[in-house]
Amino acid sequence: MVKNIVKFVLSCTALCTLLIFNNCSSDEDNDPDITAAEGLFINEISASGDDWVELYNSTGSQKNISGYRIQDDGDAEYTLPAGTTVPANGYLIIYCDDTNTGLHTNFKLSSTGETVTLKNGSGEIAEAVTYPKLDNGQSYGRYPDGSDNLAVSGNTSQGASNNDSDAPAITTIIRTPTVPALNQVVTIQAELTNTAQLSTVKLFYSFEGGAFTSVAMPKVGNYYTATIPAQGAGVTGTMNYYVEAKSTTGAVSYKPFDAPADSYHYLLNNDALPALHVNEIMASSTTCCPDDDGGVDEFDDWIEIYNSSGSTIDLSGMYLSDDLNDPFKSKIPNGVTIPAGGFLLFWADEQGSQGPLHMSFKLSKTGEAVGLFYIDGRLINSKTFGAQDDNKSFGATINGGSTWQQFTSPTPGASNN
Repeated sequence: MVKNIVKFVLSCTALCTLLIFNNCSSDEDNDPDITAAEGLFINEISASGDDWVELYNSTGSQKNISGYRIQDDGDAEYTLPAGTTVPANGYLIIYCDDTNTGLHTNFKLSSTGETVTLKNGSGEIAEAVTYPKLDNGQSYGRYPDGSDNLAVSGNTSQGASNNDSDAPAITTIIRTPTVPALNQVVTIQAELTNTAQLSTVKLFYSFEGGAFTSVAMPKVGNYYTATIPAQGAGVTGTMNYYVEAKSTTGAVSYKPFDAPADSYHYLLNNDALPALHVNEIMASSTTCCPDDDGGVDEFDDWIEIYNSSGSTIDLSGMYLSDDLNDPFKSKIPNGVTIPAGGFLLFWADEQGSQGPLHMSFKLSKTGEAVGLFYIDGRLINSKTFGAQDDNKSFGATINGGSTWQQFTSPTPGASNN
């Protein structure tokens, strides 16, 4: 009897162990199981800027994929139209631009990464790829075509073989300090991926439109690092810079991806900061102070700025942010002014298409900070606030003052007094 019980327990233990192992998967294997092996591959994905998926037919015959369906992590599934084929040993581009016609899907891809799945006409999964975060100019592809080796590349090869485009990818650029002072050395750090064939990493910088100077970026810890020298006491102007990574095969990538036509920059500036103040905020509105710029009443977050000077101030090129460590979060467009002694309301609603007074962030009801920054990133004025009640604003008791309180009767665009 005891022996039988022991045998039963051991059998159950073995069965449970088998089930556990059969149902486990590593972090590197997040793709759905392929149920229909067809010699068809999701060969390359671009998901920042222009979104597209490249299919590769590894067989020696043309493949008809009419009625196949493609989708990302969202609910939308797009059916490929009749007559859609992939040439023998050839490529087909499917554009993920939400136009919903032809080879253009009814969804866009996320630049932060997700899974793209291709199903055949029977609903079986023919191919699936989970891709990571991608920047503009980068893609995630198979090297060589149709292989199991997937990597981020700093170059794309839309509609062509990936074999020559497996370039190192620059994923992160860090500038220290974020807002350089006059006559200060600036450190640039670059983080790279896909570096097995890396040859060189270089920093290029140019002051006030001069020729670019290049310096090597040796690896220090996790980053490739170089410095831009101080420009001298009292020297003002714009410094442009970009990073280049080159492989032993000659493949080159840049960040920004279209450098040197485009580049990063910082401004060395000694203007006196204007007399502007974060004066009142609304971080949770359900019935108060509607924003009708979109054609309907929307109860959005808002930030009021007060000009305590005796002159009109042009806010063009200044910034608003809800992160005091990220001064360049939302740029104020050209032509935005605030009169002497006046007030100006900015909507924190992530709806920039509604006009120049709409910022690219929202406020948190649980509390955070709001900062107004000058064109070079220097802080003009800020306010950190705690949890907010619905339909009550938080503002200075005297316009431009440092003592704040909650208002049951908000005064957006007008004096708090």
